[in-house]
Amino acid sequence: MRLPIRLANFFIAFVLALGSVGPVHAECDIREVVVIGGIQGLTWKSGGGQIPATVIRTSRTVERTNAPGGVIEYSPQDRPNWIFPQRADTTRNIAVGANAPERGGEITSPNTPNIRTDLSNIIDDDGATALDLRNAAGGQAARVLGILIDLDLGARFGVNRFRFFPRNADPAYPAPNLPFQNEFMRGFEIFVNDGAAGTQREGIPILQTVAIQTQNTESVVDITVPPQYVRFIRVKSLTTAGFEIAEFQVFGTGFVPEASYVSNIFDFGDLALLGRLQWTADQVGDPNLSKIQVRTRTGVDPQPVEFNKVRPGERIFRSGGGAGSSTQGTTFAGLQVPWKRAEDVADSRLSELVQTVLDNGEVDVRDALEQFKDLSVDQRNLITLDQADYTKLRNEDKGDIRDDVTNWSGWSAPYDATLGRVDLEKIGDVAAGAQVAVSEPRRYFQFALDFSSEDFESAAGVGALAFEVLSPPFAEELIGEIAPRVAAVGEKTRFTYAVVNKSRPGKDRGFDRLEIDTPLRADAVGRIQIRRPDGRVEEVDFSDSNLERLPQVRGSFSVVEVRDQALVISFPTIEESGTLLRVEFDNGVLRYGTTFTGRGSQAGTCIGQEVVAGNAADLSGGDHQDPDVQPVGTPLTGNLSVEVPIVRNLLINVQAVPAVFTPNGDAANDQTTIHYDITNIARPAPVEIRLFDLGGRPVRHLYAAVDLSGRFARLWDGRDDEGKLVPPGNYLFTVDLKAGTGGQRQLGLVGVAY
Repeated sequence: MRLPIRLANFFIAFVLALGSVGPVHAECDIREVVVIGGIQGLTWKSGGGQIPATVIRTSRTVERTNAPGGVIEYSPQDRPNWIFPQRADTTRNIAVGANAPERGGEITSPNTPNIRTDLSNIIDDDGATALDLRNAAGGQAARVLGILIDLDLGARFGVNRFRFFPRNADPAYPAPNLPFQNEFMRGFEIFVNDGAAGTQREGIPILQTVAIQTQNTESVVDITVPPQYVRFIRVKSLTTAGFEIAEFQVFGTGFVPEASYVSNIFDFGDLALLGRLQWTADQVGDPNLSKIQVRTRTGVDPQPVEFNKVRPGERIFRSGGGAGSSTQGTTFAGLQVPWKRAEDVADSRLSELVQTVLDNGEVDVRDALEQFKDLSVDQRNLITLDQADYTKLRNEDKGDIRDDVTNWSGWSAPYDATLGRVDLEKIGDVAAGAQVAVSEPRRYFQFALDFSSEDFESAAGVGALAFEVLSPPFAEELIGEIAPRVAAVGEKTRFTYAVVNKSRPGKDRGFDRLEIDTPLRADAVGRIQIRRPDGRVEEVDFSDSNLERLPQVRGSFSVVEVRDQALVISFPTIEESGTLLRVEFDNGVLRYGTTFTGRGSQAGTCIGQEVVAGNAADLSGGDHQDPDVQPVGTPLTGNLSVEVPIVRNLLINVQAVPAVFTPNGDAANDQTTIHYDITNIARPAPVEIRLFDLGGRPVRHLYAAVDLSGRFARLWDGRDDEGKLVPPGNYLFTVDLKAGTGGQRQLGLVGVAY
């Protein structure tokens, strides 16, 4: 495996820090593949990356964990270094530790505050501790009648049994010095809720009764219920008699219905490009009843969680409290800000900025937030609140904890399993996979796995996950635009695609290839020009080139590949920041708002760098006036998109070529092609092509399938539906499209001669 010298030291440290790295292809020798799980990959329990994962539990709490809720099984039977959702041990009390940080549950009483501190005694697996309400009888009976105990298990579990008892009542929990076995609850009702969003109203669980006993005579209550998913449990006392509970036990069955795994944060040490992502998975039980979703996010700083404070001089009034309470009112989220107090900032200039601008009540909070975002990443990191700073704040000064959407992307949509899922023996050989959703180089990366099941005995697990990484990138940023940005539907248009290079001197690789995604196959390539910052210009013209014979090479420029939806060119390496690349090509647009995305790369790499839409150059020319007034290099959404007029005709350019053909088997003019363009169709729509004789009798049902907007060509060999050659003459063909907005039909004529 060959690595450039400037990469070698980084990846030596990277490999030592991360562990096993998968194989690389010879044609892609300038990249690394990181593997988590499987036989040789990093362990799932390690979290993979170097920076521990921080998971938001509530608006005020976070947890360092890779398994929110604690329901990931790291060592499933006969599957070393796999992860599965946890399967219930029918002898294990699920309630134990439900209120621990790693579970995220709690136990409380909504109507009896004075017992809350003792409630944890009933889920501690210690028979000598208890919730002791034995003295609540007689004159204090109101203390126990109607008492509510709420238990949040922290996650959804399959549950089929409840047990509870006083001290010394269960032989498995002997407490002879505490002989209170007869102080059991004489009447109770048990309610449950599965924790699903659809079973809650305004965030409050809708509870259903699963057991009720008004005259209990058993010291050890043991209730079996039909298996069901449960997260929230409520116990209500229906008696005036005092009681105690030493342990409240919950037993389960099957796999948990939801589980999540969140990786540690991968720090590549520099800006990096991410390539393909793949994973291997397996299922037990009914494969139609369980699934896995994989999501990713990337960032420019090491912490994707944003801690907020109340800006000095502002007051966040929180809902709640009684009439006249100072805590009643509305929460104004806009008054929360993510920077430290001035006295906690070590840098004197930044401390002054916080004091005089960011925390200055005379500066509008929106303007202060904009000035904060305008700081460099390093400057923001020096004044951004971290967990330690947040913990030191007074409760009334604490704002919400939320995902950082300034320095981090949001979580991606789930990746398509048909692209990303591979067999275990192919993991790490990233010839296939789903492209990681990231539009520009980032230093930090994190992934999450979401497991779900609709059946107690069904579950999906992950054996290994792998992703490609390339660092440093080809450029800090590639800014691109296309002109003109308005074209006629389906007509050949000469486009100019411009890319300006923004790079860090001596750090980035430079690029010598550009792939442009096109809606149709390029009809021609014109001039390709490179304009260097010092004024040097390199240019070639491919206007007279035959794009059916590739590559077309002229000096150090070439048209490498032309596909139905892509154009690939190569050119002398572009490294200097400010270098402008311009490419002319002929193409057509069939949909409103078609985006000509692009990627820069180098020969020998299998990872490309996305071109970001922006102002790359003044592309005014002919009848086109470049509307951009922002400085060159400014990102501008929409600058890679081309609009077309909305037309009523969804089927255009319908014709047979050649119009007359001779299917006599002499290999000359033996078939015709029926061409058609579909415009402004975003979803697959049924298309049928039929041929008729001039008397209207069916001859051939040529095509029946679904198409999107695009340019299509269907061959006819002159035979009917029985495979026989048709007689000479003229034939009518129809192209029928059934779109959501209605059907359209176009007709044409084709001649057969012998």
